Amino acid sequence: MMTSPSVPMPKLTDEQQEFAQWLLQGNSLFLCSEICSDFGKVDGIETFNGHFQKRTLFRLKREGLLTESTIFEMGIRWQKLTLNDRGKQLLTNSEVKVHA
Repeated sequence: MMTSPSVPMPKLTDEQQEFAQWLLQGNSLFLCSEICSDFGKVDGIETFNGHFQKRTLFRLKREGLLTESTIFEMGIRWQKLTLNDRGKQLLTNSEVKVHA
């Protein structure tokens, strides 16, 4: 996916950029989207060494940097979240500017 010049790349905080870099290494998260006792649970974060907050996911999603796919495990619906091409382009661009 090519980035249009009319769509500016977002500026990410250090925490958001660190998490996105972790995703760039091929890691992914699973977010439970089934109405059950695990609703909203985030799985797969155990290997991330930084500070994680769900609002980081919200920001990356809002900025169009994540891809979601639905998977079912034992009948429970989970959203698999990975970095998309736009997110990869942002992180590999040497002109990425980070703000607090």
